Amino acid sequence: MKNNPSRSRPLRLWVAGQATILVGAAAMSWTHSFIPMALAGSAALMMTVPLVKAIATGKRSRRR
Repeated sequence: MKNNPSRSRPLRLWVAGQATILVGAAAMSWTHSFIPMALAGSAALMMTVPLVKAIATGKRSRRR
């Protein structure tokens, strides 16, 4: 079964958000400031929203 590009996009965004957290943690280590980690955490949270919406939409359509 092939993945639909519209279905894989939220997952790719989520993975990018997790990578952003790793980069933010490294930047926090290098700069000794919490600002990079705070920005990375916020970005990761925003990148998680499409995945949550996709999961919620999928559950709604399965109920019907």
